[in-house]
Amino acid sequence: MSPDAIRSHARDPRLARVRFWVLAVSLLIFVPVGILAKQAMATLFIAAAILLLGAVWLERRRLPLPERPVQIAFGVVLLLSFIGPLAGGFPLDLARTLPKLGLLALLLVTVSAGPEIAAGLAARKLASLLALSLCLGALILAVEIHFDAPLYRFFSGKGEAVDVAPSRFNRGSTALVLLTWPAAAALWLAGRRVFPAILLLIGLAAALSGESASAALAAIVALLVLPLALLLPRFTGAAIFTCSALLMLGAPWLFADILTLVPDYLSLLPPSFAERLEIWNAASLAVLDQPLLGQGVGAMRGLEVPEALRESYALFKTPTIHPHNAAVQIWLEFGLFGIVAVLAPLWRLVLAIGGKPQPARAAALSALAAGLVIASVSYGIWQETWLGIIGFTILCFGVLCRDDSASD
Repeated sequence: MSPDAIRSHARDPRLARVRFWVLAVSLLIFVPVGILAKQAMATLFIAAAILLLGAVWLERRRLPLPERPVQIAFGVVLLLSFIGPLAGGFPLDLARTLPKLGLLALLLVTVSAGPEIAAGLAARKLASLLALSLCLGALILAVEIHFDAPLYRFFSGKGEAVDVAPSRFNRGSTALVLLTWPAAAALWLAGRRVFPAILLLIGLAAALSGESASAALAAIVALLVLPLALLLPRFTGAAIFTCSALLMLGAPWLFADILTLVPDYLSLLPPSFAERLEIWNAASLAVLDQPLLGQGVGAMRGLEVPEALRESYALFKTPTIHPHNAAVQIWLEFGLFGIVAVLAPLWRLVLAIGGKPQPARAAALSALAAGLVIASVSYGIWQETWLGIIGFTILCFGVLCRDDSASD
């Protein structure tokens, strides 16, 4: 159903107010609360998604489903979650697999319902609330990083003797970097020309001042992509998809030889990235043992690295729960068929971005590039907070950056 058709239907004003206030409260607290309690971002997204979908269902007596290619891709991933382990003789952990697939399904349905969630809402007011949230979040992040986490210590009850690593705020930095883009685009569409630049600078400053190298790299990449996305949006979208597809398809072979290709990686890279090269190497070698179907959700937890190979690593000595690279993780868990399945919704996302008005289209392409950078070097694909950040970012573009976003 098109947005125009949705707006033409009669709406219950009470349920529209429910949708507005759920979004308003969620957008206002998502980043500030998430910085202080990183796991809260997953809880907030899940709660907001359920309430918003509930309101849509009460109005329509149905829920919008993702497009057919996305449904097929999810179905393939669902099948591979069971077929891969059974075919390869790997353990199948249903208690871990089903909740992760359930959260992914919730995310897909929620972002697909964006037009119905947005119908009749005052996008400018929501964008202003998100901008306020980002400014408050950046202030909290600065206080926590530069003054040894006083707010976190106060709310958690931890004393001064407890060490609080600055890295615990990395997910908050990630949320700041990604969510500044839909907020900036929405404010620009609403006719506010100064605030968008201020928001993007706030996101960049927050990323550079924190401990998250992936957030800082993503913020820089997003800003570099922006001019090209403004001038050549179709080319930029195609280039992002093509580069991502090539890297995803070739990841196991690239990383299986990465330590040979970069023999001086220990001296060239920071320890965290150097360790990631070793993790990618070990996971990629395991991928090549069963490249078609994968080994199931959470395969990295039970990855058996040969002793000789482990001894050759300088930093990767203890098991890790995920490979810190989305492509390698998808290969490891779902194989080649999983990679092909994931490329379908990625392409649909690029096409959906192409339908946005400028500069929202350019902002969305910049955010997509930033998200792909983070996914390539940082979080696991099933981490609930990461999925919550992704879900909120896509939903914000769908709700706030509409053709009628300047109207109330």
